[in-house]
Amino acid sequence: MSDRRSLRAYEWVTGVLGLVILIQAVATQGLENDWLLVGFWALSHLLFLDKTVFLTPDAAFMPGYPIIIAALCTTGLSGTAWLILASLVWHGIRNRDRISRLMFNTGSVAVAIAAANYAVSTVFPGVTKPLDSLSIDGLVYGLVLILTYHLVLTGAYSLLLYIEDPELPFITRLVRSLKKSLRWFMPSYYLFSMLLIHLAQTGGIIASLFFLSAIYALWRQFYLSQAYKEESIRAATDSLTGVANREGFRRYLDTTLCAARLPAAVLFVDIDDFKSINDEFGHEFGDRILCAVASLLKKFVRGDDLVVRWGGEEFIVFLWNTSIEQAFTVAERICKAVRNCELPHGAQITVSIGCSGTDDVNEVSRLVAAADNALYQAKHAGKDRVYVAATSE
Repeated sequence: MSDRRSLRAYEWVTGVLGLVILIQAVATQGLENDWLLVGFWALSHLLFLDKTVFLTPDAAFMPGYPIIIAALCTTGLSGTAWLILASLVWHGIRNRDRISRLMFNTGSVAVAIAAANYAVSTVFPGVTKPLDSLSIDGLVYGLVLILTYHLVLTGAYSLLLYIEDPELPFITRLVRSLKKSLRWFMPSYYLFSMLLIHLAQTGGIIASLFFLSAIYALWRQFYLSQAYKEESIRAATDSLTGVANREGFRRYLDTTLCAARLPAAVLFVDIDDFKSINDEFGHEFGDRILCAVASLLKKFVRGDDLVVRWGGEEFIVFLWNTSIEQAFTVAERICKAVRNCELPHGAQITVSIGCSGTDDVNEVSRLVAAADNALYQAKHAGKDRVYVAATSE
């Protein structure tokens, strides 16, 4: 695929740069008597890395991220380096088939931590021990640290998304991510970090352990509640058609992605001239068409496959254990079924389909973009047809 080498190169370069930073920190800075605290932060980070704690429907925070900041403030760059390395080893063992993305995750966090450490050293020259986190200087220290870390990390991930899909300009994507995170993520991140640092400075491991235990209990209570389950399903489902939406597709890949399910294929389905249907019959009729197409697509998938409403009149059909040749056959059948389906008012519709496939687990995330490019070719070739994405070596 067109950006495959650029994406892989970016992941590995970032990962190697991060490892250099981590190894240098471990080699040049001692931990003295902080081993117990470093171990505590590392275990806490592994436990909370992927957990979001909801206090109210509109107030939430992710404890895994502030724990990194707390480790940096209380054990220095070397202690945080051990935490990040432990995380890499843990996730590397569990996800050996996604090593390039894990390297990127590790590298971007390491670069962000190093940048944050440099920023506070510049703003607070000569400060060699953690400031009182609830003093004025301590609050400013924490703000500089967290803001720098977050800006660098957001920039790294925005560039990754740009390389994956260059259609949205990098600056636009970065600004959008920063606006969203500064409105919700940063305030909770900052307050939680400062409180955790204060507890570690005044009460040590015991106080921090009690606090994090309470946070874990909050997370578990909400996670197991019926309200969470209902909201989780609602957030992942398109309200009009009842199929998955983009969030549902993201969760689906997170839980089903594995090499044993390969090869995988994506069909990018677009209803031809949908605007003219809305103009002629009205938007309510257009909604009925969308529901009809969604129902038809579900007839062509198996239990492990997924139909997604990607947006507007666009749908995705994700197929596991399906070669590109098999996917093309399914796409041709979908085109024929849509062409022959009976609709009210004598309306007739067709679809154009872009098809992509891979047997490389690291390329699964690129299938949608490749199928979208193939769909563009199908549209320009005359619509009501299937076009297979070209692959690159």
